[in-house]
Amino acid sequence: MAVAVSYPGVYIQEIPSGTRAIAGVPTSIAGFVGYTARGPVNAPVQLFSYADFERNFGGLHLDSPLSYAVSHFFLNGGASAWVVRVAEGAVPAAIGMRTGAGDLTLTATAASEGAWGNALVLNVDYDTANPDESFNLTVTEFIDRAGRMVPARTEAHRNLSMDPNAATYAPTVLEADSRMIRLTDEGAGGAAAGMARSGPLTDAEIAALDDTARRLAISIDGGPFIEFDLFGEGGGLATLAALRTALNTIVPTLEPANPGFSGFSCAIDGDRLVATSGSTSRQSSVRFRRASIRSAAARLRLGLAQGGREIHGSAPTRPVQSGTAGARIEDFDALDFSTDPMTMSVQALDTAGAALADITVVLQDSGATPPVPAPTTLAEARARIETGLRTATNEALSRASVQTIGGAIVARAGGADPSVRLDFGGAGAATLGIGGGGEFVNVAGYRMGSGPDLAAQVGAVGGDDGSVPDENAILGSRAAKTGLFALEDVRDLNILNLPEVNDAGVLANAIAYAEERRAMILIDMPGNVTDFEGARAWIGDPANAGLRHQNAAVYFPRVRMPDPLQGNRPRSFANSGLMAGLYARTDAARGVWKAPAGIEARLRGVTALDYALSDPENGVLNPLGLNCLRSFPVFGQVSWGARTMVGADALASEWKYVPVRRIALFIQESLYRGTQFVVFEPNDEPLWAQIRLSVGSFMNQLFRQGAFQGATPQEAYLVRCDRTTTTQADIDLGIVNIVVGFAPLKPAEFVIIQIQQLAGQSQS
Repeated sequence: MAVAVSYPGVYIQEIPSGTRAIAGVPTSIAGFVGYTARGPVNAPVQLFSYADFERNFGGLHLDSPLSYAVSHFFLNGGASAWVVRVAEGAVPAAIGMRTGAGDLTLTATAASEGAWGNALVLNVDYDTANPDESFNLTVTEFIDRAGRMVPARTEAHRNLSMDPNAATYAPTVLEADSRMIRLTDEGAGGAAAGMARSGPLTDAEIAALDDTARRLAISIDGGPFIEFDLFGEGGGLATLAALRTALNTIVPTLEPANPGFSGFSCAIDGDRLVATSGSTSRQSSVRFRRASIRSAAARLRLGLAQGGREIHGSAPTRPVQSGTAGARIEDFDALDFSTDPMTMSVQALDTAGAALADITVVLQDSGATPPVPAPTTLAEARARIETGLRTATNEALSRASVQTIGGAIVARAGGADPSVRLDFGGAGAATLGIGGGGEFVNVAGYRMGSGPDLAAQVGAVGGDDGSVPDENAILGSRAAKTGLFALEDVRDLNILNLPEVNDAGVLANAIAYAEERRAMILIDMPGNVTDFEGARAWIGDPANAGLRHQNAAVYFPRVRMPDPLQGNRPRSFANSGLMAGLYARTDAARGVWKAPAGIEARLRGVTALDYALSDPENGVLNPLGLNCLRSFPVFGQVSWGARTMVGADALASEWKYVPVRRIALFIQESLYRGTQFVVFEPNDEPLWAQIRLSVGSFMNQLFRQGAFQGATPQEAYLVRCDRTTTTQADIDLGIVNIVVGFAPLKPAEFVIIQIQQLAGQSQS
């Protein structure tokens, strides 16, 4: 664009260079489709190590050839893979959580299908920044170790809200952050009017308000804070009742059209002020904070920062805390400890309500030696309960946790069974609000999948691994994006694997999909092909003629590797995952143009081959397009073939060799992505020159890396885009034609050494 000049001087104008660098696409990202023990169904997951596979899909499983193939892939040099789990009838574990009023409020569902979700336990507590509004959710996965359930991994999600408009809305946060569960809001009723409670106040404190402390800032139902004066210039307030009247008079006038303000009311509860919103919903709230000047919030103890309480309208829709939660104690000094001795009984109850064990905890006893004085703080009372429980012999009592949350005692049973409950009784429990009807006796933890309908836990759905799918299910549906076609949204995919899939029809469809994606597919031979004659019969079977494609390759024989699930005893495995890893390792070390074969192509982890091929047998199978795995002294087990499925000599295909086909696919995909800038550009010589420069630079870079034959670029490749490739008729049709040619490197498959005996020669 021309520079607009307006004053005498020097102007700077940036001119585009006209070059666009074309980057090469990845060449060794594998895609695996098949059955695994756990993980999301029909959802591709990218992995960068086998540890990632274990975390997402549960590791090795005897019914999962895919699990072993992925292990072999990473063992042999693979760096990145996409895995799609396919399972028939798999069900995710679930559990429902109720409110204190008994309404179903949240359903927790395992993040993926499978029985693994039955070992998840959820703990809910209100130990948050605002115990009257938010809640914490802890998710723990247990595993069986030597007959004992122990925690394997844990997630903690803090300060969650049941307000759909809040940034910490529980279902939204878990969707984004949790790898183990998802939450569904069941829309339970019970939302209330939001309110704010002050700390304890006296008339004298109200009368002491003056011009230095006379203003408040209030927000109702999540709106902006509005500041206001409590009294007119020179006039104060004498009593708590007068303050209540002032608030009831002033606040509704701040936003009279807003129901939260117009219906605002303020009342006195003992020595505390209680302000209530005029609306009832999950968004209802009343919040106070310090005014910008002359703030009275600190003196009136209004707002969380000043020692007050703020109870959100969504609070009644929170799931009940795990364990037994007592009533809130706002004034510990007002509790009556005149009974002497004062004790409480604690029972651990099973799912039927029968007592598993019980113990008596002493809170005070003046006649004991030494005397046990009455606790002076709630924290001290909590500590005495916990100390008493530690003396129990039953694990549910001795390992119980006791906390003080929001001014209340909350106790959770210990042990391996999260459905155990703790029931408190006696004068001491009634005094502390954790017995006598003021408490909620809940399960120690919400147990996914198998928890009984008990207390606030309801509607368990057992997780199921499902059954091993048939091969048509592994192929899946493109419309539904299931099975193989779940990879539709994966951008980079170069090597496709369907471990142990042998159905010719399914494989033919998979080959067509691989061709569409410009990817290679590695085919596993059936497990019953165990010898030379069987391999020759399989490759020559007319039923397998549909597998002969330039994007497919197959290797024989199967490999023997240690199986960790069977005491590391060697057993037979398909080789497609292993070979995909070898492809990736060769690409990283030498480039996609290097054949993944030869003495450098050692098969890591392979202890033996199912069949030891001789040189003559190798000489029969190789010309048929069947790649052989061989075992040689010193070098061990290696890949000793690099032909595609159209590599049979009789077919005389130009795509005979795996590296030639793979570099062609690499160039195709790289240029497809790298020339998108050409679309809708003016179709004339400036564009053609830009195309020649960009594509030529890309091809020259490959030439300098040794990807092509020839000593000079002219011998190695060509790029044409001019009047000879794009005629005026093409231009009129909106077509630009780019001709790219390359001279591929072909592997030295047969090395011939000529030896001649020289006869003695007379010297002249």
